[in-house]
Amino acid sequence: MLTKEPSVTVLVTVRNSANTIKKCVDSILKLNYKNKKVYVTDAYSTDGTWEILKGYGKKIRTERVRGNIAKAHNHMIRRCNTDFVALTDADCVVDKDWLKYLIEEFKSNDIIAAGGFIKTPGEVNKLQYLLGLELKNRFGSLPKYVWRLPTMSLCIRTEYAKKVPFDENFDVAQETEWGYRITKIGKIVFVPRSIVSHYHRSSWKAYFRQQFRYAEFAFRLYFEKKNLAKLIDGITKSSMLLELLLIYFGALSLLLGFYNGIFLGVSRLLFAILLVDYIINALKLSRNLYDVLLLLIIFAIRNIAWCVGIIVGIFKDLFG
Repeated sequence: MLTKEPSVTVLVTVRNSANTIKKCVDSILKLNYKNKKVYVTDAYSTDGTWEILKGYGKKIRTERVRGNIAKAHNHMIRRCNTDFVALTDADCVVDKDWLKYLIEEFKSNDIIAAGGFIKTPGEVNKLQYLLGLELKNRFGSLPKYVWRLPTMSLCIRTEYAKKVPFDENFDVAQETEWGYRITKIGKIVFVPRSIVSHYHRSSWKAYFRQQFRYAEFAFRLYFEKKNLAKLIDGITKSSMLLELLLIYFGALSLLLGFYNGIFLGVSRLLFAILLVDYIINALKLSRNLYDVLLLLIIFAIRNIAWCVGIIVGIFKDLFG
């Protein structure tokens, strides 16, 4: 049981985020939480991010670290001596009570980590708005205890963060792999009232690349941690996995259709089911026709990126 305001170091890793890093750091400094430090590592940005960070002087601790996000987090955690470390991303803005609400959840020793709700800022384009709308829907159905949450909103007891470091072999999805290991010794609690606003990818190309990168590491993640395949975390819904199967089997049936016409019918049926699934999920989010059409495109781009990324990841892991 916590009897006083414990010490917390808020960690941020950044590379080339000059458009959002000041909003991020300013929001952390304005937190309604006194016993905190701010520690930011920059992966040798080339867009002016480092110069922005240096402008804060002694208000924050800054350092340049080469490597991926997992390496940067581990580097910072090893140097922290506070009771807790809290993580957020450079393209996020934290609510003033974000940290306060997370810390309040550590009421028992079996709670190792806590994470909050992700929403979208108001000043975004249509793509960012719809990506946020879809993510908000997924976060809205999360249970109290989960086995993973994104590092854009995560608070961890420092002693466990040092015992269970992030796996630096993963350039993405490191929090998924970490959550799998950390929940073997304790619980992660989801705190809806603890809010972080996240700037999603602002272009279709950037969104495709992001989803492709996630999928590229998926094979390694689920191959190495086979029990992960049995876990549906709520953030990744079972319907999203069903869509992947429909695309793969639909494409396979299409190819087989060159040899036997029956498979062409099977392919049409599978893709028709996929379209119906897209429409149902889009209508759950919006009844605006333009929004629905864009959501259908978002779903398709995500699935295509995942399908291609998984195949590339398999080839890299098996033959690279």
